[in-house]
Amino acid sequence: MRQHMRRALHGLARLARISGAALMACALAAPAAAADSYPDKPVRLVVPFPAGGGTDVVARMLAARLTATLKATVVVENVAGATGTIGSAQVARAAPDGYTLLLGISGTHAIAPSIYPKLPYEPLRDFVAIGRIAYGGNVLVANPAFPARDVKGLVALAKQPGADLTYGSWGAGSGGHLAGESLNVAAGIQLRHVPYKGVAPLLNDLMGGTLQIAMADLTAALPQIRAGKLRALAVSGAERSEALPDVPTFAESGIPFKLDSWFGLFAPARTPAPVVEKLEQAMQQAMQDSALQAQIASFGMRYAPISRAQFTTQIREDTRTWATLVKSSGAALE
Repeated sequence: MRQHMRRALHGLARLARISGAALMACALAAPAAAADSYPDKPVRLVVPFPAGGGTDVVARMLAARLTATLKATVVVENVAGATGTIGSAQVARAAPDGYTLLLGISGTHAIAPSIYPKLPYEPLRDFVAIGRIAYGGNVLVANPAFPARDVKGLVALAKQPGADLTYGSWGAGSGGHLAGESLNVAAGIQLRHVPYKGVAPLLNDLMGGTLQIAMADLTAALPQIRAGKLRALAVSGAERSEALPDVPTFAESGIPFKLDSWFGLFAPARTPAPVVEKLEQAMQQAMQDSALQAQIASFGMRYAPISRAQFTTQIREDTRTWATLVKSSGAALE
């Protein structure tokens, strides 16, 4: 009797080991199978800003190429609000299956943690970085009727007795807002901040004369600068923009502000690694398109490929740098 029981128990243990191994094999095979069939339906690319801004422009350029490389439609959807954090939070909460992606920027992933006391997502925890698309500076622009033609002239105007100058940006806590506050601190002036709900309405008021100066997204402002509808006073990047070679940087103008802005592609955390790898390969293939690279350059941005690990490291380092800048400038949500 005991011998029969031992045999039965031994058989059950062996069956459990076989079942466990089979389950483990299935678990390991599932992501690979998901990657093999991915994508088999449209992919949603969320832009966390209104249509017409630089982020939207970049997203639509990339979506067209990804549609070809992935052989599935990539649909751009604008989910604007709270300087990009509403759309970003939506993607962070989306199913981690590769069918909801985010066109994120330095503002949503490196600046927001220092500006929003209750940010509804944690960039390095709730997202996986697929790759950096492009980078470049923002631009300080003025209505052509504004008397100052450069940063030095603007500072002189702001220091005149009774001066009451305002500047616009595409939102409280945005890169433009922080650049403006850094200008205030470095130059010892008090430009008042006027936040807008996106770059497009900001530029409309600027060209219409309701607003005189603004920190704007270079990608969106460049066509108006070239058309003579706006005047560029300085760019915020570490070096001059190839699209505006005659416009000095803030650093060249005596303002120690050298941070570039970047655009990146992100997926929700826990997206299966094979799907992430497939997306990374598709993005890299798309970015090799010489026509796309020319488009990126025409909008004043630069394409310089880096690995996913390098991009993640950049996000971490930029987050620390922006946090220091937020603290020193005193920038806060209005």
